[in-house]
This record gives sequence, C-alpha cells and structure tokens, in this order.
Amino acid sequence: MESEATLPVADWFGAVYAAVRAVPPGCVATYGQVADMVEGYRLTARQVGTALRWAPRDVPWQRVVGAGGRLPIAKRSPELQSLQRNLLRGEGVRFVGSAEDRVDMAAHQVGHEG
Repeated sequence: MESEATLPVADWFGAVYAAVRAVPPGCVATYGQVADMVEGYRLTARQVGTALRWAPRDVPWQRVVGAGGRLPIAKRSPELQSLQRNLLRGEGVRFVGSAEDRVDMAAHQVGHEG
C-alpha cells in the first residue's frame, strides 16, 4: 500500500489548499465559495470536498462548511464533525439552531457584510 506521501495529487488540489489557507481564523467559507476563490480552474463544491479529504495538516479544513453553515462531514464521521465543531469554536465561531447544528453564517462567513 502506498504511503500518504506518495499518493498522486491532482494539480488543482494545491489551488484549493491555497484558497482555504486564505480563510482567516474565526471565519468560514462554503465549499462553493472556495470553488469560486480558486484561480486558474473551474471547480465544483464537490471537487473542493474531494481535495479537502486529502488536505495536508497545515490546511485549515475546518473553516470550510456546507451551504447554510451545516457541517456535512457528519455524513462521513460523527467524530470528524465533533472535531470540526471544536476547532471552529476554538477560533471563536458561534453555532445556531436548536441543536447548534449550523455555523452562524451572518457573523462568520467570509465576504458577508453583517
């Protein structure tokens, strides 16, 4: 089995990682926003998710959320959802909803005037 260091990486993965690194602490961007932020490639939100699945440790993946502030990583792993929520809370990100299941996008979304 190949080690993680030798896995082939699509050229556009680096562009996704650069866009995610540009999201400041305490802020979030949606997968679609990140796709739009990537220069030199036309990407979909799903492709951003694929790239983030293989993100290096220095990429703040937790700052990328689903539309409306949801944490779709829960479909993959409740433990990863908990980790994402804790990392975001550690950056001062607030959650809303009856089960605090959504990021307060009005307060934390990159590019949101509010």
